[in-house]
Amino acid sequence: MSTKHDALLYKMSVSLTQDGNVAIDFEGPPSPEDIEAAFDEWNADFENTKKIVSLVKYLRDYSDRQYKDLKSFIF
Repeated sequence: MSTKHDALLYKMSVSLTQDGNVAIDFEGPPSPEDIEAAFDEWNADFENTKKIVSLVKYLRDYSDRQYKDLKSFIF
């Protein structure tokens, strides 16, 4: 039986530490080029590759803006 693995595309959390500081934890998104290469290697005919690559590009832009906004607001 094969094990399924999810691929994390984006995750950000903002928390307050015990000493009153704000901590930003950020993961992803992966490189759009890496995503496209992985999908093409897995199945070159997969019909949703371009949609997923576009989503990853959007998430990268979104996460950059969100991080900059949070950083300017907090620090």
